[in-house]
Amino acid sequence: MPIHWTYKACTAKTQLFQGDIIGRTKALLSILDQVHPHFLDPKYTAFLLTTQSCDLALHNGCCKTRYLNIAVVRPIDAVLHDLLSHACRPVVEGVYLQEMKGEAHKLFERLFNQNEESLGLFYLHPDPKAGINEPSVALLRVTVTLLAKHYDVLRKARRRGLKDEFRSKLGWLVGNLYSRIGTTDWCEPPERTRELEALVKEYLEPGNDTSGPIWVRKTWVDAAKGAGVMIEQLERDKISSTLEAHRPLPARDQILAAVRRVVKDIMKDVDDDVLRRIENRLSNDGPFAQAVKRAKFD
Repeated sequence: MPIHWTYKACTAKTQLFQGDIIGRTKALLSILDQVHPHFLDPKYTAFLLTTQSCDLALHNGCCKTRYLNIAVVRPIDAVLHDLLSHACRPVVEGVYLQEMKGEAHKLFERLFNQNEESLGLFYLHPDPKAGINEPSVALLRVTVTLLAKHYDVLRKARRRGLKDEFRSKLGWLVGNLYSRIGTTDWCEPPERTRELEALVKEYLEPGNDTSGPIWVRKTWVDAAKGAGVMIEQLERDKISSTLEAHRPLPARDQILAAVRRVVKDIMKDVDDDVLRRIENRLSNDGPFAQAVKRAKFD
């Protein structure tokens, strides 16, 4: 399997660099057990070195800095709903408004293109030799601080490095700078666009994964709540069908019902046959059909 275009190979003898991917070696886990046992949890599948490369440069066998910082790495699947909650307010856990799906799409495009600065995330594409077995993110706000004496432990645990442009982007994200580092997006070259869309779809479309997000329309939610449905008490696999059962009438039927009501209010003795003729005339009226099409109904 060829190395992914965001990574480069490393040797055990070269110095550490910002952006080096650190594996869960026995030596590293032994240190974590002493300094912060919480990070022994296997949910942290790898670590990303965030200390600046200039501070990691070796001079007479020692690096400039006294401390080495590594950020935790987790699979996207494990943090998916936490990510989505930043872009889409959940109706209940795991269920989101269809109208907000576009915002979720933008979030994942920013993530995959290394532009999600507000949440402090850095995307890592699967690469078995990097120890990244599924699409993952480094949580740059969640770091462990080690001592300079642990330098060689990290170097021996290193699996891959980032290419220079991605190392620069990581440095910008970590440093919270106000200028943009231009990294290659997934649409450069254009043939990668389909790959980007597939990546986004993998996390936003439910597919066969029962743990993925469920997208529902706000009008359906409002109608169900108006009918007394306690959505938060529904079983996950019943939410979509229950909301669909309470979906409001189509825009055309809502408008025709309103017309019927108003006409009957004004003309108390109007014949039902006349009402039907009015409805039929409206239904076949071109401007009326266009107005319904543009209406913000569901």
